[in-house]
Amino acid sequence: MAKGLALFDSPSARDLEQELSRRFGFAGFRPGQREVIEAVLAGRDVLAVMPTGQGKSLCFQLPATLQPGLTLVVSPLIALMKDQVDGLRAKGIAAAAFHSGLSEPERDRVVQALKLGRLQLLYVAPERVQHEWFMRLLRSAWVSLFVVDEAHCISHWGHDFRPDYLRLGALRRELQSPPCLALTATATPKVQADIAEKLDLREPLRVVTGFRRPNLRFSVRPCGSHAEKLSTLEQALADVRDGSAIIYCATRKHVEEVAVALSRGCFSPRPSPLAARPSVGYYHAGLADDLRAKVHEQFLTGRIGVLVATNAFGMGIDKPDVRLVVHYDVPGSLEAYYQEAGRAGRDGRPASCVLLFHRPDVRTQEYFIKQSGNEQADALRRLLKHMVAYASGETCRQLAFLDYFGDIDERALGPCGQCDRCLDPPTTGATATDPEEHTAVQAVLHTVACLHGRFGATRIVEILHGSLSKQVTRLRLHTLAGFGQLRSWRRPAISRLVQRLIASGYLRVEGLEFPVLEITAKGASVLDGKEPR
Repeated sequence: MAKGLALFDSPSARDLEQELSRRFGFAGFRPGQREVIEAVLAGRDVLAVMPTGQGKSLCFQLPATLQPGLTLVVSPLIALMKDQVDGLRAKGIAAAAFHSGLSEPERDRVVQALKLGRLQLLYVAPERVQHEWFMRLLRSAWVSLFVVDEAHCISHWGHDFRPDYLRLGALRRELQSPPCLALTATATPKVQADIAEKLDLREPLRVVTGFRRPNLRFSVRPCGSHAEKLSTLEQALADVRDGSAIIYCATRKHVEEVAVALSRGCFSPRPSPLAARPSVGYYHAGLADDLRAKVHEQFLTGRIGVLVATNAFGMGIDKPDVRLVVHYDVPGSLEAYYQEAGRAGRDGRPASCVLLFHRPDVRTQEYFIKQSGNEQADALRRLLKHMVAYASGETCRQLAFLDYFGDIDERALGPCGQCDRCLDPPTTGATATDPEEHTAVQAVLHTVACLHGRFGATRIVEILHGSLSKQVTRLRLHTLAGFGQLRSWRRPAISRLVQRLIASGYLRVEGLEFPVLEITAKGASVLDGKEPR
């Protein structure tokens, strides 16, 4: 047990309820919070996996007000630290943050307060623990609780590995191994085990609360081009009647292009009340610090209604009225997607989470993986493969999350009943009873089979539609029997049919950077006439 905790009597359940109401103004605990807080106050190590919006911060903020000593919180984002410190100080709680963004007088004040033992909570960035003089300062303090926020960053198997986090296990030992609370919104069972090992957690209590978000409607919209993505985005925004929206893009270039297109409102025949007003903003790491801070503040206060951003925006954002989160580009992992989509509907009201899936966009994530270095590449490719499988999958979207994160209890409750797969179950295509559609399915399967896994979905659609593009003619693909067989179809419709056949298991995608289509044994059986229509 950590130094001094033996002299501390944990409060009763009734006392906890009273302190929760008095200090934070909440009438009751959310699922998992009480269990975590009671374990922390008893001096146990805890690993808590709680979805975005479920109140992870309270799990260490409330104990910090009830037990002696300093609660040291390692957090990766300065904006998150600032928001939480401001909120705690407004409640009369002695909190501070120490990071590179402070002025010299501000740093001096934090150091003085720490030396005098006047702080209840101190937030630090993970790289701060690399500085020996700062470590000497921490060793002189009584750290009664060591908190690691965004704990998945310590794992090579996670979606956001950060080398600075690997130092945290040693930091904890240098502080005489105080009780540790590791928090994350997204961690598979494998990542959870890695967190526990690297932080040297001692028989930790594991609290994994429900990953089901009953107020969120998940959907994936297959798109054949960026123009179709913009049009689909405008349609999604047109359905938003109040609140705000976040549009996530994979690159800064897409962020700015999408923001400009929405500001002009040139894609939608019925403009959204959000997109129609001059309140579209954008946010990415390439903007100056003061401009990012201004955009951040304008979005929180509602002066920006639609924010287009990279994943640099959003961690720790507690804006309750986000009614729509759209991923314009496919994210790199299900963990990242779940965390970012979970910023919708934090007030408990219905909200939508839409993924615009254009398969060639996977190449962008593959490029990022190449830049990450060989050590991480294999793990990141596995994460991306799971993400693509989700986008192409046939099952209930929420069940896909529950399976991935190992949430057995919530899985037992069955499908969500409101995602795109539940509301409009995909027809397999190959078993279609409509003669025209069945002929189209045969054309797709036959063309893919003839090409023996040499080309991707875009080229297949071109062939079937009868395109005489330079690539088609140079490769003499216009001589194939299937060329132009679906000339009467619109290209987006052919693309959607191909995606349905992938989702249904009649075709499979091989490769990430240069994905190609292959016919499966199930698809071959349709061509052989063995599977009934």
